[in-house]
Amino acid sequence: MRSYFIIVALVFLLLAGCTMGKKNWPEAVTSEDSFALEIMSAERKDNCLLLQVNVTGAVDRLYRATIQYEQVGGEDGGCIDCPFVPRNALHITRNQNNFVLNGNSLSMSICALEPGVEYRFRVAGKSELPATPLVFTNVFVTGP
Repeated sequence: MRSYFIIVALVFLLLAGCTMGKKNWPEAVTSEDSFALEIMSAERKDNCLLLQVNVTGAVDRLYRATIQYEQVGGEDGGCIDCPFVPRNALHITRNQNNFVLNGNSLSMSICALEPGVEYRFRVAGKSELPATPLVFTNVFVTGP
């Protein structure tokens, strides 16, 4: 009889131990894990666009930067005053040559633009934390 009570007590302690504590998936701490992007300079050279982007906040969390762009005017293009609908994008991850992050300064470029054509563009940043939303810069216009 005594062994019966010991076994029941051990089973109870085991089950109680398994149910104790709140178990949730880890979540990003916004103040520690978020970053912001701001285009500091954009220079158009022929069919290339060279960008310098300032990254503030959790710089090391920036995993991928995307240059989103669309032609202005023409058959496949949007208009200057229309909502920005990027029709093309170049994704660059931090392990690629085109992703150069020195301190808070990200250098990146795209060389797929047609000469003599204006483009609207912005940069989107993706965190290495999957649940974190994309971060966007303002939309800018290149010269032809």
